[in-house]
Amino acid sequence: MSSTGFVPLSNNFGEQARRLANAALDLLFPPRCAVCRRVGSLLCQVCISDFVPVVGPVCQVCGEPQSTANLCARCTVQPRAFSSVRSGFAYSGTIRPAIHALKYNHKPGLAKPLAEALSRAITRTPSPDEYLCAVPLYSEREIARGYNQSKLLAHSLGAIWEIPVIAADAFCRMRNTTSQVELDYSARQANVEGAFKADPTLIEGHAILLIDDVCTTGATLHACAVALLAAGATSVNAITLARAV
Repeated sequence: MSSTGFVPLSNNFGEQARRLANAALDLLFPPRCAVCRRVGSLLCQVCISDFVPVVGPVCQVCGEPQSTANLCARCTVQPRAFSSVRSGFAYSGTIRPAIHALKYNHKPGLAKPLAEALSRAITRTPSPDEYLCAVPLYSEREIARGYNQSKLLAHSLGAIWEIPVIAADAFCRMRNTTSQVELDYSARQANVEGAFKADPTLIEGHAILLIDDVCTTGATLHACAVALLAAGATSVNAITLARAV
């Protein structure tokens, strides 16, 4: 109590007011699962339980599922700048609409439950000087979307794994590359070649763990790794939420 006899307002008043407002909105408009529309949460446990884990042998470099744990045909003939890629789930079933909602339906709140699911699928013990780093969006695209979904995933994973996330201005996409969806691997490589730039003053001497939502061929991750290694990263590995199979 102050000397005037009045109890000072809590420094957390604004946060408390925000939580009360959100609670009131949840009562009036309860959250629904982005996949099945069940009431109760942005992503229900039923849909999460239907995610298909990546199990069995994978290529030891790019993480592509295959019949053996040897290098895949592509990694045998085309060196990758990254050391390894691992993905939590196959990009099929219920995770597809969940990721689509995160990226295109303005559902940033999905990043947390998706990161939690990924952290259960892939256990991670941080190495010394390791930093998480999200695959960047082009600045205009991030502004239009309102956020970078990979950056949201990286920050959620960083909190779970207790691994720091590299500063936002340490790594950027220099040009607005076209969509990779309809491109083969060679065209994807050409599309993203030289598209990324890293700041050596923030990257040099660190082991980088790249975070992205979906890995298809690994072309984008390769281009990111080239830029990060050129900036002095000691190594680049990658983890993605899902893997196209």
